[in-house]
Amino acid sequence: MMTLQLSDISAALDARMVGEDKSITAVSTDTRQLAAGSLFVALRGERFDAHDFCEQAVAAGASALLVERELPLPVTQLVVSDSLRALGRLGKLVRQRINPKVLAITGSCGKTTVKEMASAILSREGEVLATAGNFNNEVGVPLTLLRLEPHHRFAVMELGANHPGEIAWTTSLALPDAAIINNVAAAHLEGFGSLEGIYHAKSEIFQGLSQQGTAIVNADNEFWPKWQASGIDCAFSIDDQTQPFHAREVKINAAGCAEFVMVTPHGEISVTLAIPGRHNIANALAAAAGCQALGASLASIKAGLEQMAPVKGRFCVQRWGGLTLIDDTYNASVESVLAGIDALTNMAGFKVLVFGDMLEMGDEASEQHARVGRHAREQALDAVLTVGKESRHTADAAGGRHFDNKASLFEVLANMIGTHAEIAILVKGARGSRMEDIVEMVKHHQEQAQC
Repeated sequence: MMTLQLSDISAALDARMVGEDKSITAVSTDTRQLAAGSLFVALRGERFDAHDFCEQAVAAGASALLVERELPLPVTQLVVSDSLRALGRLGKLVRQRINPKVLAITGSCGKTTVKEMASAILSREGEVLATAGNFNNEVGVPLTLLRLEPHHRFAVMELGANHPGEIAWTTSLALPDAAIINNVAAAHLEGFGSLEGIYHAKSEIFQGLSQQGTAIVNADNEFWPKWQASGIDCAFSIDDQTQPFHAREVKINAAGCAEFVMVTPHGEISVTLAIPGRHNIANALAAAAGCQALGASLASIKAGLEQMAPVKGRFCVQRWGGLTLIDDTYNASVESVLAGIDALTNMAGFKVLVFGDMLEMGDEASEQHARVGRHAREQALDAVLTVGKESRHTADAAGGRHFDNKASLFEVLANMIGTHAEIAILVKGARGSRMEDIVEMVKHHQEQAQC
């Protein structure tokens, strides 16, 4: 991050500074990842209070503390009423000083893929800082902004939420020049109560836009009429050729990747995506719309989309002879699972869905899991294997098999791998379901088979 004076930070945060002024070169909320010369921010939560670790932070090299109460420690302290809000304002301070062009992205699913696509595109235009991992909440967004350096021309920010008001706060920190709602679907229902609640929460992202900013939405989503009624006209669609960003001449190649003509307000390009799945056409259109709003050329859009690297756990495809393994284990919403099933149907060979629980579904959990099973049956998958509490409803609806543990599931899956010369396996589930365990079992099985 850029070097900052504690006195400047204190003034920006309306903090009370105790001790001498000095410069800091890093900010951390984790004593395990603390560099010498850092400002340690003591956050509080329902089950923790980082003020208890401030002494440890000083011992690890912190040169200053951002705290909610003065502590008897021999370092400069900035005392504020709310350390979480102060962290956010500090991130905003750096964002305003560096002043890159900022693209913010939210949505119930696909936002990480759009972020990676946009980063790949904008990297052809200049230096890019992008959200790392799942640093997309009220802690992660300011920590990402604090990583900005003077050489960064662009920032691509992923904004997530599990409660109303969270995106309103983080977009006020990121101050995007363009903002995308990739979609609204049944995810984190427990935190928002309904699909309508999710719509309102995602729409908060536009509150951070200036009057010159660009709001971008998905015209294929059921909430498109509401966005349109609010005056938003920059939209993308796979099928609606009246939208500014749309696709035509769509084909799915042997690798399961989409080939199509992308139509934009500034011209057309032929694109072959680097990652499989028809649903990724929408993600590509979203990324193109956001990047074009920031000035990216058609050549950069084409190169970025065709050369982007797959992200671990995000529809990452590996092949061993006739076996195709699709690792989509990072997380799961209903819409992303349905899209994954659709992509699986375009793969060659015996088709298997390995599925763990989706989480935070609230009272809708049973029905949403059954919905996945019905779709798997409609798409005529050859096998559906599930593990977890709620995924039993998926197996029942699909006519599949449910297992009490992953080891038992893998025994059956390994037999299928040995039986079918050509087989495609999609592994999917929520982060908390840890379905990457199955992915690792498949990899180990293949490594042993090749020894």
